[in-house]
Amino acid sequence: MVKMKFAALAVILTAASALSASAQTPAQPAAGGGVPDGKVAVINTNIFPAQIAELRQKYEQVQNQYKDRYQRLQTLDDELKQMENDIRTKGPSLTQEKLQEMQSTYEDKKRKGSRDFEDLKAETERAIDSATKPVREKMSQFLQNYAGQRNIVVLLNLAGAAQTGSLAYWSPATDITQDFITEYNRANPVAGAAPATGAAKPAAPKPGAAKP
Repeated sequence: MVKMKFAALAVILTAASALSASAQTPAQPAAGGGVPDGKVAVINTNIFPAQIAELRQKYEQVQNQYKDRYQRLQTLDDELKQMENDIRTKGPSLTQEKLQEMQSTYEDKKRKGSRDFEDLKAETERAIDSATKPVREKMSQFLQNYAGQRNIVVLLNLAGAAQTGSLAYWSPATDITQDFITEYNRANPVAGAAPATGAAKPAAPKPGAAKP
């Protein structure tokens, strides 16, 4: 059957990944080449689309734009499930010709649905990338200013570390994610924005948990 995923789930990592580079860029060394004296912190950019009001607004706008098309594909997915069940349960009692006709119809619908879904997914991803680019650029600059004001010289992205296993240990006290989100939302309010969804964080290295 066609594998359906809601638009935000299909593209949410795209935006998070785009934020990773700025989140992991250390501050420039002081003049003279000396090693700067400052703090090391971590941040989880994967929850930004759910909790940064400006970013969440852009996702919702794109999701609404494509909602009807995704709903039609979901309806097709339900239809394919029913066809699978009919072929499995009714097939033995049908003539070979009728069974082959059902199977052919099923395969045609499945192929078309898969193509339509992949096309729509790619289109949605492009729309998300375009819609969120100005916000991501503003967030990158805000993050640099935020880090500079707090004497943070190295900032590691937990989202990337979870994927690569590159961070063996971190203390919860170094996690600036929620403070950064609060400061950014305060500085960039969105009229009528709903409260943050509180979406569950993606897997990230646990403090003290070293990767074998």
